[in-house]
Amino acid sequence: MSKLSKKPGIIVALDIKNIDFALNLAKEIDKAKGNYALKIGRPLEMQGGKSIISKIKEVSNIPLIYDGKIADIPFISSEIAEIAYEAGADAVIMHSFVGSDVIKEIINLNMGDVITVVEMTHPGAVEYYQHYSEKMAEAALKLGVNGIVLPATRPERVKKLSKLISDSIYIISPGIKAQGAKPGDAIINGADYEVVGRAIYESEEPRKTAEALYQEIIERKRLTLNF
Repeated sequence: MSKLSKKPGIIVALDIKNIDFALNLAKEIDKAKGNYALKIGRPLEMQGGKSIISKIKEVSNIPLIYDGKIADIPFISSEIAEIAYEAGADAVIMHSFVGSDVIKEIINLNMGDVITVVEMTHPGAVEYYQHYSEKMAEAALKLGVNGIVLPATRPERVKKLSKLISDSIYIISPGIKAQGAKPGDAIINGADYEVVGRAIYESEEPRKTAEALYQEIIERKRLTLNF
């Protein structure tokens, strides 16, 4: 069973290097009203090692994603994912371009959700990723991943690619605020979660900011459905 529910929500990206700040933020988001998950990026992992996953899990009960952008041969990729799962991660994010054998290796661990990157948010992703993203989205469906990553910065791509996968796969979309996408841009086009980092952790009141963004997303979703 998937660790993340397939309904509109926010994934708070802990793309920070201060361990104490990250732990306090995790505690705050755990108390926030709405549907949330947390995502540990490489900067925080580089500061705290694998134990930061366990530490975050100790202070928060919401789903925790290890965003290691895993991209290696099957054996090594599986080793990385296994370490993350054992430390407490409910899901791991890996690159799709490494191929089906690597994706299968991690799925076969059967230790948590597997999320594959199908497109990224930055301009350079158009140079390479976009040429193969449809094929990677279709492969994600066939392989049985739990989630895929699509860019909120290009909502038209979310709309197009979301139609290639089943309702059993959730879509997470980074790029909100700091990279230019507006809250709700991805969700009204087919995503389930929007990933927000700087707009939340750089605010004076992260919890209130997260709740306000969540309500903004839900309202845009409601207005779209009623249109």
